[in-house]
Amino acid sequence: MTYRRTAAWLRPWLWLGWPGGAFAWCVWATSLTLGGCHYDLEGSLIGGDHLAFYAAARQVRDGQSGRMYDYSTPDPADSLGVYQGSLIGRPDWGTLIGFRNPPFYALLYVPTARLPYPASVAVWWAVGLAILVGSIHLLRPPRPWRWVLRALAFFPVFTVVSFGQNSFLSLGAFTAVYLLAARGRGFAAGLVGGLLWFKPPLLLGLFVWWGLNPVRHARSWAGVVVTGVLLAAVSWLVIPDGARAFVDSLSKNVGYGGEAGWNKQSPRAFWTLLLPDAPPAVKWGLIGVTAAAGLGAGAWVARRTGAPVAAMFPVAVFLSLWLSPHALIYEWAILVPAAVVLWTEYPGRRDAWVCLFTAAWVALTFSTIAAKGQIDHLPAGSPVVQFGVPVMGWVGWRVARELVRVRPGADHAGAPDGHAVGSANLTAAGAGATIPEPTPARARVLPPGPAPAGDPSTAS
Repeated sequence: MTYRRTAAWLRPWLWLGWPGGAFAWCVWATSLTLGGCHYDLEGSLIGGDHLAFYAAARQVRDGQSGRMYDYSTPDPADSLGVYQGSLIGRPDWGTLIGFRNPPFYALLYVPTARLPYPASVAVWWAVGLAILVGSIHLLRPPRPWRWVLRALAFFPVFTVVSFGQNSFLSLGAFTAVYLLAARGRGFAAGLVGGLLWFKPPLLLGLFVWWGLNPVRHARSWAGVVVTGVLLAAVSWLVIPDGARAFVDSLSKNVGYGGEAGWNKQSPRAFWTLLLPDAPPAVKWGLIGVTAAAGLGAGAWVARRTGAPVAAMFPVAVFLSLWLSPHALIYEWAILVPAAVVLWTEYPGRRDAWVCLFTAAWVALTFSTIAAKGQIDHLPAGSPVVQFGVPVMGWVGWRVARELVRVRPGADHAGAPDGHAVGSANLTAAGAGATIPEPTPARARVLPPGPAPAGDPSTAS
């Protein structure tokens, strides 16, 4: 089936994404309500991952930053897990949620460390959702609230909130990088991209993008280095004990495993779960081949398209996840701005985007759930199939193929073959010439999730 025929078949069914997305939110809210709001029915802490950031900020506030990375101690009664339990009124708390970010990141949470833990969670929920809404509005799609609602139906976005994670900060940083790069402000884009040093693996995609033509992107490289130096200086000047502790624990954090988790969505996790008994050399060989395929696809897109921002930004976002050794389900929320860019800047490919966005929505929703079911019910050590990873690899490849079919300079609406290009005026890779690209067509945005049946925004 062609994209056109498949999209025509899919569109009447896209409304199912609304109840599908709402179901996750309703089940979670009901579980929290019945569990007493601070815990759900399974006893999981509200926004549990936030405890790592909250505890680190409390240690900074109380002058104990040197213990932020103290994951083990000879005295169990003085462990970091016990300390975290004391912050939530649970002296019997037996879980350690490790803080593995650079020390400067803990400073961001110091203002809310004075609040009770549930209040801190609520504040950061509000901050994160504001970043999500603001990012969508800054990308200026028509009827942005429709995009917001559809984004909320995307399972990774739901997990950012329910897990108490920080991926909306990454999403906002990527959005700002795109907006600045599209305006030719490479140094500013690098400065903002450097904020991702709080989670360095997410910089990998940007490094690939800028590394494919380092001369053109020299200002971006300078910006990301400047931000890194400034953040390191803040760490050493403001919390030197924390900075020393971070350096001392760096090898432990870099070598952190945990790849057998049901919520991991990365090639490394895929091969680890699928081949639990394979020799490390085999696993790492497969991981390397998978990563090389992603890098090759990115280089291919850059060479064939001239590397306009509208093409390379989605590629960079995808590679940041594909190359990361620790991409979890909530980090895939950063696909939202990439999907906005693809839909608005390449309207001639919307039949393809309907099909590929739907595949991504389904895979990232059900793969995580299926992996958890396999881990919970299969004998220990059994192979587990995290099918979302190969599906996302296929989606990434198909997106790359669509991007290379676009003729640089083709008009959004007027190209006879339906080709489209991004709206930024960019320098052609390897040619040194400027490609004048037209103003993007103002069409509504389909996010990486379903749209209501009969919605005119889905018309090709």
